[in-house]
Amino acid sequence: MDEAAWQAATPVTEFRQYDPNEGQPVSERTEARILVDDDAVYVGMRLYDRDPRAIQSQLARRDEFIEGDLVEVTFDSYHDHLSAVIFRLSPAGARRDATISPSGSQDNSWDAVWEGDATVDSAGWTAEFRIPLSQLRYNRNQPDQTWGLQLGRKIARKAEVAFSAFTPKTQQQGVHRYGHLTGLGRLSSPRRLELIPYALAKNEHPAAAANHPFQKRNEVAPGVGLDLKYGITSNLTLDATINPDFGQVEVDPAVVNLSAFETFFPERRPFFVEGGSIFRFGDIRSQNSSNGYTFLHSRRIGREPQRFIGGSSVAFVDAPFETTIAAATKLTGRSRGGWSIGLLDAVTMKEEARIRAIDGSDRRETVEPLANYFVGRLKRDIREGNTTLGVGLTAVNRDLDDAALEPIFRKAAYVAGFDWNHAWGNRTWAFDGAVAVSHNMGSAEAIDALQTSPARYFQRPDRERFRRDPTKISLTGYVAEMAFAKLSGEHWTGTLTYQEYNPGFEINEAGFLGETDMRSLSPIILYNENKPSKYLRNWGQFLFWNPTWTFDGDMTFNGVGSITVAELPNFWNVFMRLDWRPPVYDDDLTRGGPLARVVEGGGIQGEISSDRRKRYTYGIYSSYSYNVAGGRGVTISPRATLRPTTALRITLSPSWNRTHAMGQFVTRVADPLAADTYGSRYVFATLDQRQLSMVTRVDWTFTPKLSLQLFAQPLLAAADFTDYKEFARPREFEFEIYGKDAGTISRDDATGRYTVDPDGTSPAPSFSFSDRDFNRRSLRGNAVVRWEYRPGSALFFVWQQSRFGSVSSGEFDFGRDFQDLWAIQPENVFVVKATWWVGR
Repeated sequence: MDEAAWQAATPVTEFRQYDPNEGQPVSERTEARILVDDDAVYVGMRLYDRDPRAIQSQLARRDEFIEGDLVEVTFDSYHDHLSAVIFRLSPAGARRDATISPSGSQDNSWDAVWEGDATVDSAGWTAEFRIPLSQLRYNRNQPDQTWGLQLGRKIARKAEVAFSAFTPKTQQQGVHRYGHLTGLGRLSSPRRLELIPYALAKNEHPAAAANHPFQKRNEVAPGVGLDLKYGITSNLTLDATINPDFGQVEVDPAVVNLSAFETFFPERRPFFVEGGSIFRFGDIRSQNSSNGYTFLHSRRIGREPQRFIGGSSVAFVDAPFETTIAAATKLTGRSRGGWSIGLLDAVTMKEEARIRAIDGSDRRETVEPLANYFVGRLKRDIREGNTTLGVGLTAVNRDLDDAALEPIFRKAAYVAGFDWNHAWGNRTWAFDGAVAVSHNMGSAEAIDALQTSPARYFQRPDRERFRRDPTKISLTGYVAEMAFAKLSGEHWTGTLTYQEYNPGFEINEAGFLGETDMRSLSPIILYNENKPSKYLRNWGQFLFWNPTWTFDGDMTFNGVGSITVAELPNFWNVFMRLDWRPPVYDDDLTRGGPLARVVEGGGIQGEISSDRRKRYTYGIYSSYSYNVAGGRGVTISPRATLRPTTALRITLSPSWNRTHAMGQFVTRVADPLAADTYGSRYVFATLDQRQLSMVTRVDWTFTPKLSLQLFAQPLLAAADFTDYKEFARPREFEFEIYGKDAGTISRDDATGRYTVDPDGTSPAPSFSFSDRDFNRRSLRGNAVVRWEYRPGSALFFVWQQSRFGSVSSGEFDFGRDFQDLWAIQPENVFVVKATWWVGR
């Protein structure tokens, strides 16, 4: 910082604390200087420290969270008071860059090509940034640029955070409160063109390859592809990818899901994550901002093929695990007039499975048709970002060139919506909302599958509205949400949210949706105390109520609860939640059968975590739930984060879960004599499920550009089904146990099947079903070495391993199960991938 150019710049020296002493000057002298030339903007910061040996200098791979000292530079280069980009450096040179959306969320997937370094000396430390103008988006051709600016410093040992543009905690934070960076003059308009070709070699070791006619061990598959980024205009950027590969992305964790609903896994693929905030729809700036659907769930693009090939005549099947993405493009940008645009289009290829029949003949069948995915988003910001109006559209179209595909896949699916955010009173108050309409088209069989899916269960025999119509060839529905909120204040804030999910609403072709058929009202009241006292640094109390009804008027949820959070003087954090749920009705329990009753229940959750500034941190989460019928659940999840050196972080997160459910659905059996339950018998069981897992992460950063990341998750789970029983009557939680309250039951040990005579000597026919007990062992893991050998270019070495085994036993034995896990034949994948950044 002793170079002449830095010394000639005017320093920024006024920094005020956000924590721990709100509003007070930063405790250690801080200076920042900013320079600009035709190619880049430069930021230099001198971070004085009276005890340089106490500086916590942590090294981490790019974009990883760190608890040590750091500085951040944030530019609102559009100067729209809504969006921004952030750059971070630690004393060890750990880098982070991210975008900040109008909702305030940060997207770490944005990886700009920039340089940064830091040095610790006897006076403290210095940080220097060089950010090319080609990596920033700003309004070109202005005679004198003005940007929003926020500079931040963290002094870890003091838990101190200070900013150049300070906003009190009682007021709404955000980009609109940044300071102004003036004197930039007319900036150059470099043409932005970036190419990132890649080449890879993938070596797969399938576990079943030894006996499988279509699979080979140690088969090497080469691959090439290209990513492109081009600045069409000063405000519009085109991103494209051809034959993308995401082998370096961390694998999903294993789960045991006994519900009727799909498990949600977040998007991790860089092309879809980067800039994804522009496609977010229905953001509600309130304490109840998590809506029950995701407008765009980009993991649908390139999903696992959905057609299952099997049967007694099939000996072997070789089907792909994912659908090939031929190409995808994104167009994103923002205008001076406050317009934001996002367009995404992707084409996925037709996928086929190779099949060998029992008689030895081979054939191919389509398991996923050719498809096109389109997403459009347009927003307009007015009143300096205090009001935002937007529209969104998704469209999925498939080429069903095989008649066998028509009962399985929908031919087309469209969703269109309008959303708004409106704030006033310096963003103290807000009224936000969204309305979306969906329309799905396909064969009668495909649309009937939607009607009978767990999201709506139109086949329920006691349903009054939205009844099943197996002749329909389309399904239309809507969702509406709105929230009135007080977002800031000295102590009191709150939200009143209304949600309405029409039963015909369906967006799972390009989005994610769980249940529909719901109207709910959600008031939340919050009290926060941010001023430190003798016993607490800060604390908050939340009270909430969430009554929910179906469109038939049946109440299906009525939760009342409270949440308490607090930070202690030693920087430990405490969380506690209490829930009480009075009796309501359940339209999912019988999985398409008549309405059932949910008995009274409740629960308690608690968590405590140690001071995150320390090298070794610990925490534990625990929960207990119950209902008056005898059901209960216990979860215990300790965790530890170990930092033996500044460059190595080890995270251990074991979890133990035990569930005792009194009404676990097993199967439905048609029987005209079951008059009380509309001509079907609904079989349930008492479930005792135990699950133990351990998530391990190791992050070893050798230099800011060379790192090793390891993820491993062994999982052991067992489920014991006992007291098989029959649902007794609608609108109640009552069962008759076979062999005790009604009929007889016997088990054939040779076949593992139960035979039930539901009424003994009476005329009802017997039926059978398989034993549902299981014991599953799995291991998922991957290791990734990443070397950024030049700016924007990286070399990846990837190893993935998976093991999975299951036996028909409900007994949990840790020693035996853990030993058996390692006896399972693993599947290994090795990938070497190189990218080369070319830009100007």
